[in-house]
Amino acid sequence: MLKLENKADLDRLIAEDIQESLTLDYKASPALAKDSKSRDELCKDVTAFANSAGGQIVYGIEEDKHVPTKLDDGADLSITKEWIEQVIDSRVQPRIEGLVITPIQLAKGLGFVITIPQATSRAPHQAPDKKYYKRQNFQSSPMEDYEIRDSLRRATTPSLQITLSMGVNNIAQLLFAHGQEVSRPLTLTVLVANQSPQPAYHSVIYLGLDPDFSLPVNVGFDRAGPPAGYAADKIWFLKRFTSPPDQPIFQEATPNPLSLNFSIASKYIASSYFDITTIVQTPGYTATDHWAIACNNALLKLYGPNDPNWMPTK
Repeated sequence: MLKLENKADLDRLIAEDIQESLTLDYKASPALAKDSKSRDELCKDVTAFANSAGGQIVYGIEEDKHVPTKLDDGADLSITKEWIEQVIDSRVQPRIEGLVITPIQLAKGLGFVITIPQATSRAPHQAPDKKYYKRQNFQSSPMEDYEIRDSLRRATTPSLQITLSMGVNNIAQLLFAHGQEVSRPLTLTVLVANQSPQPAYHSVIYLGLDPDFSLPVNVGFDRAGPPAGYAADKIWFLKRFTSPPDQPIFQEATPNPLSLNFSIASKYIASSYFDITTIVQTPGYTATDHWAIACNNALLKLYGPNDPNWMPTK
């Protein structure tokens, strides 16, 4: 979150042309008004931020094409921090915890910065019109049914995500010892993060590597058969986390990297690609992603799930 505590901080937003984004919105002070429509709009915008990544709404800045242009004079003197709190608390269900409202003195009245945390255990939050909103394309948009269900699930179960990395910026060079047909080992780094406030006490990670890889050297993983429902068309490895003795996987925790080494035969260095499947399972949650490593003239590039730049050539 941006540090927005005084008029100088708001002036800096304008001087540096800080554009609106998923986590930042500018509104003129008259948007804070006591009529029912304005109060509903305030609550809708606040819930949209909470149901997305959190963020800040700045009242007292005029904008043009999402770029701040100038400070206005401030809200009507009847608009106070306490009034804003009361409106949000009474019209949003369930109540948003951790909301911070910062009044800032402008020319004739107050501007306000509302800092909204991302919804966690009480997600999602409902606006006064009984709808659920998200932050999308600089505005508050209704959530789809699957997004509401996903928010509810994440509030009660762990939500684990696997991230793979390799080399520098996911690029690595194949190197061969003299007279060897198989490259020196390369390292695939595996990170597991929890996006939910609910800790993961028991989880399993599967890595399915393309059979055209030379047999990986195990580092922290066990060889395994294919998971239920998957064909034996890959070299499968697994890693189990059970607490105790392992630490639970917490949302706030910095993930400890795991690694797995592999090599590639020289016959593939011209133009090839290799499939990798990642599966993470914990009670109530399963996620599967597909990755690829492309090889072009002995230069490797790792592509993540749904990367539009990945064009298979195999």
